[in-house]
Amino acid sequence: MQLSEQFWNASLEELKRGYAEETDRYLCLLCGKSVEKGIIYPDEGTLYEAERYTRVHIENTHGSVFEYLIGLDKKLTGLTDHQNSLLRHFYQGMSDADIQKEMGIGSASTIRNHRFALKEKERQSKVYLAMIELLREKDRHAPAFVEPHRTATMRLQPYGERGYRREK
Repeated sequence: MQLSEQFWNASLEELKRGYAEETDRYLCLLCGKSVEKGIIYPDEGTLYEAERYTRVHIENTHGSVFEYLIGLDKKLTGLTDHQNSLLRHFYQGMSDADIQKEMGIGSASTIRNHRFALKEKERQSKVYLAMIELLREKDRHAPAFVEPHRTATMRLQPYGERGYRREK
């Protein structure tokens, strides 16, 4: 799945919505569909203005922004399969006891511990994002680090004292 530059450059609020507002259009960040402002769009017998139609498009095509994002590769989300499964259950509003029964793991307190660990990951992510934003603001002209290409399949990994090795 190839994600667009608009997706990667979107703000947190835009990612949560699933679309970005531009001067003359709304752009679905999930698939790139463009909806021109000032036009009324029909859908199943109902007429929608452009922004509302964009939200309807996301519901009909992608289910929800959460479902789209949780379906991304774990290299993009940073979630293990186990964390992904837990987040899906939390999003569905399941109780700890129901999740424990569904997944067949530990007890309800085990699920509470997983919730706590994921909230801790959220706090760490906020601090990390704040640091990166501050880094970007400090030096807008010369990046402090170079990001690997988004589709890079090989990266250099430390290889002891002898240097670096390629990782596939």
